[in-house]
Amino acid sequence: MSRRLIALLILTVSILAACGRASATHPAASGYLIFLEAGYSSGGETVKVLDSGTGTVVRELPIGTPASDWSRYYIVSQLPGSAQLKAIDPASGRTIAQTAIPGGYTLPNLAFQGPTGGLSPNGQWLALTKNSPSPSGEGQGGGASITTNFLVGSSALTDSFKAIHVNGDFVFDALSNDGQSLYLIQKMGDPNHYQVRLYDVGAGSLMPQVVVDKREPNEPMNGIRGDSAADPAGNYVYTVYIRQAGPFIHALPLDHSPIAWCVDLPSTAANDMEKQFHWALAVSPDGGSVYAANAALGTVAVMTTGQPPKIVRTAPVALGHTGDLFAGLITNAEAKGPQIGGAALSPDGRTLFSFADRGVVAIDTATLKVRARYLDPWQPDTMRLSSDGKWLYVAEQGESKLWQIDPINGAVAEITGVTHPWALLWAQPK
Repeated sequence: MSRRLIALLILTVSILAACGRASATHPAASGYLIFLEAGYSSGGETVKVLDSGTGTVVRELPIGTPASDWSRYYIVSQLPGSAQLKAIDPASGRTIAQTAIPGGYTLPNLAFQGPTGGLSPNGQWLALTKNSPSPSGEGQGGGASITTNFLVGSSALTDSFKAIHVNGDFVFDALSNDGQSLYLIQKMGDPNHYQVRLYDVGAGSLMPQVVVDKREPNEPMNGIRGDSAADPAGNYVYTVYIRQAGPFIHALPLDHSPIAWCVDLPSTAANDMEKQFHWALAVSPDGGSVYAANAALGTVAVMTTGQPPKIVRTAPVALGHTGDLFAGLITNAEAKGPQIGGAALSPDGRTLFSFADRGVVAIDTATLKVRARYLDPWQPDTMRLSSDGKWLYVAEQGESKLWQIDPINGAVAEITGVTHPWALLWAQPK
C-alpha cells in the first residue's frame, strides 16, 4: 500500500472519528440538581451542586455521608475539645439537625475516595469511628496497641449516641436497619487479609464467631474493596473485592447472623488487578438480581440473590467495536475504569447502562445484548441516573465534559462550564 493511500486512510478515520463524537443538539434540560465530586478545593475534597440547565455551581459541600435518597447529608466539624455532627438538606444547604460529639470522631471512610459512610440502608441509624491507643497497651493477639471506637445512634440526632470500644484495628463495614448489628472489618497482619466481625450493639459485645461463608468456613478473607451497593430493602450489602486469585462479590446479610456469601466473578486474567477494579454493581428494583458489568473485560454477570446467591448468567457483551474498517491501522483506546458510578439500572429494571471501551452502552437485561450506544468515541468515567429515571448524566474528567442523555430517544445535551467532574454522586429534580 502506498504512503499516499495510508495517509488518506488515516485522514479519513480521523474525520470519521471527529464526526462521530456526540455533540449537543439542544440545551440541557433545566430543573435538576447534579451532585458531583470535583476533586479538592481549599485543601479538602468537596461536592459541588450544579444547576442542570446552566452548569453553574449553586453550592459547595464538604465530603460527607448522604442518605440513600439524598434527603439528608451528614458532616462532622472538629472543634477545640469536641466535634459537631450536623445533618443538612444538601439541596438547599439548610441545617436539619445537629449535635455535639466527642472530638476525633469522623464518619467512616469506606474506600478512601468519594462520600463517607456509616448510615444503615434505611437511613435511620448512624455510626462514627475513631482510633486511639489501647489503654492496656496491648492489642489483640499481642499486636499493635489499638482500640477502635464507635458511636452508634439515631440519625435524627435527637438522642445520645452509644459509645463502643473494641480492642484491635477495625473499620466500619455496615449497620443493620434496626441499628443493633454493627458489621466490622478486622484488619489482620497481612494488609490484604481481613475478617468480618459482628458487634451486637444491644448486648454491647463483639460476637466470638467470625462472619464466614459457611460453604468455605476455613477460607481466609482477602482482597481490596471495590464497588458496593445495598439492595432496596436494606437487607443485604454487596461489595466487590479484588484479589490475585480473582474478584468476588461479598454478599453480607444484615440479619444479625455470622454468615456471608462469597460469589466468584468471571475473570479472564485473575491477576490483572487493574481490570478487576472496573467491576461495577447495580441492584434490580425488586432486589432479586445484582448486575455486575466490567467494561475492561467486556463482560456482564447476573447474580440472583437469596441464600446462597449465585451467578446465573454470564455473557460477553459487545462493549467495544467489532469489525472496524481500519482495524489494521487504528486500534481502539484502552478501556478506562470508572471510579464511582460505573453502572446504572433503569427504574423498570429492563436496561443496564455501562461503560464500553468508548462511550456508554444500554444493555437489555433480558438478553444481555447491547441495544444502544451513546457518546462514541468519548471515554467517560462516571454516570448517574436522575432519581426519577428521566435523565442519564455522564461525565469525563479529563476533558471536563458533562452530558445529559435522554435514555428513551438517545438525545444528548452537553452541560457546559464544568471543570474536572471526577464522580457523579446524585441527580434529582429541584
